[in-house]
Amino acid sequence: MRVMIHPDPIARLLASVADLLAAARARHEAAGTEAALQAATRFVDSFDAPPPVGAGFKYLPPEARALHADVLGRHGQDGATAFLFVALLVALERSLASPRLQQLPARVLAHQLRHYERIVTDPEPTMQACVLDSDLFLKEFGLASLRMVAAGSNLVDVNSGVGRSLLWKNGLRDLPRRLTIFARLGGFRPFFEIHAHKFHMAEFNEAGRNECYRCCAELYALHPEVRGMMAGSWFYDPVVARISPRLAYLREVPERGGAHVLFDSFNEEAAGNAVAASATRRKLVESGQYRPAGYVLLWPRARQIAWARAEGAA
Repeated sequence: MRVMIHPDPIARLLASVADLLAAARARHEAAGTEAALQAATRFVDSFDAPPPVGAGFKYLPPEARALHADVLGRHGQDGATAFLFVALLVALERSLASPRLQQLPARVLAHQLRHYERIVTDPEPTMQACVLDSDLFLKEFGLASLRMVAAGSNLVDVNSGVGRSLLWKNGLRDLPRRLTIFARLGGFRPFFEIHAHKFHMAEFNEAGRNECYRCCAELYALHPEVRGMMAGSWFYDPVVARISPRLAYLREVPERGGAHVLFDSFNEEAAGNAVAASATRRKLVESGQYRPAGYVLLWPRARQIAWARAEGAA
């Protein structure tokens, strides 16, 4: 899929962001909180320095945390929410004017602009999500600041990594195999890490996921240092193909393309997510027939690119 982006959509989005910023500035001036407005710009400036390799989209520079803490202390949670929303708009305005946006592969740029359109057309959900360290805010800010890029069904964190503890998660018997995998990958970071986003679930299906993989395959040209793609979830558990066959593609497609699927742990997050949208899985858990487990999927760069080429789309 090759999508040509005319500059007009970007100009239109820039105008919409400018309108939202003007309205936000007016509210800050009416409330006498102009200092928080200035701090929002400094918050965005603090992300100019390169983050640690593999830090992930949840990493916040110390200066950003300090600025938020000051606004929170002076103006409370409502003031901090307004501050973060302005910071997100400032980051979005900069990204729309940045050459980095135009450098994205055409298919990725098309997905990115759809998310930007969502934010400026219906900003209320994004504004309500502006709570520091919340998953939704960090994903929205990640998109706005190009720390994350949109890719079909998922968002891609372009600077993530794998914890070394994964080597030990399946006991000593599996340690040699895991050591071999990471030796061939060349290390534990950086990796692309894909994430679902609650504000965009319409493409959470096999076609949308395959589009995500194609986007990753094209993004490697911009990120030659990245070793591959990673993801973690309960639905990579091989057991899921038996109890929820419609979700089998989530593991089977990458695995056929050369990805590794590694047991991580039995944990509360996996258990909660596995039963959240399925009465069938909940009953199996309650009856003791199913114990949700977290698994990590690792797709080496060369194998993912080869998969995309075989699909005729990279």
